[in-house]
Amino acid sequence: MTRSLLFCGLLALCAPAAHAQSTAAAAPRPWVVATYAYPQRDREAAIRPLADYLAARGGRATALRLFPSPTDLVEALRRGEVDVAVPNLHAYLQTRRWRASAPVTLPVPQVPAAQAERYRAVLVGRSDAVAADSLRREAPRLRLVLVGQDSASGGFVPAHHLRRLGLDPASDFAGLSYAGSHAAALQALSEGRAEVAALAADVYDAARPAGLVELWRSPPIPPGPLLCRPAPDVPCAEIAAWLLQAHTEAPSVMAALRAGWPEFGEAAGFTSADADALGALATRIE
Repeated sequence: MTRSLLFCGLLALCAPAAHAQSTAAAAPRPWVVATYAYPQRDREAAIRPLADYLAARGGRATALRLFPSPTDLVEALRRGEVDVAVPNLHAYLQTRRWRASAPVTLPVPQVPAAQAERYRAVLVGRSDAVAADSLRREAPRLRLVLVGQDSASGGFVPAHHLRRLGLDPASDFAGLSYAGSHAAALQALSEGRAEVAALAADVYDAARPAGLVELWRSPPIPPGPLLCRPAPDVPCAEIAAWLLQAHTEAPSVMAALRAGWPEFGEAAGFTSADADALGALATRIE
């Protein structure tokens, strides 16, 4: 009798612990919402309302991650470490070239037309060193600064233009460096650490330092859509639908994204992305 009572007591003590372990094991993992870092922009704060909105709509906990660069972000997506990503255009185009495991293209911020026209790349030079019609000839003695290899307006878009001119950014200039931000690229030019710089047109237009000359300006550059990793527990189609409703359900989502990405202008909501048209740009990235 005493032995039976002792067994029942031990069973009663173990039951709550076993139940807790079973509940923990049954709890679904959080969806990981991620983006990449950028100087002077709190990108974690910029995606937090998005993560909270997806958690509320999906009844699923979310976790935030911040990666050093757009390329690091999409490589983590490829490895299955990220479920929803906020990339730039270069990162998005990288995924369009994957032969397998390509993520789902989600909606993209709907930038007002007038502001979308202003998101362009520029090549700017020191007026005492180069003119627009002499860039190809003078390149061997000019130092070039880009924002980053996986930047759009400060990277692959102007680099593609240079290659069309017959210039290899890495080998046909006196030097190539990466500034890390558009403001830093313009500063390098103004301080004489480079003779030619590539950066976003709106940053250049807002400053217009003396002694510089615009060498080239690109057509408008579209923003990169969000990305979703297809998996049994990640409902990408539903997430796409939720994003298209976010402007009424959670306006804070786009407000925070605008603070993190000035190129989104005054976008109030999302729109469906033209994946085919954007995919055609993938041949321009190196």
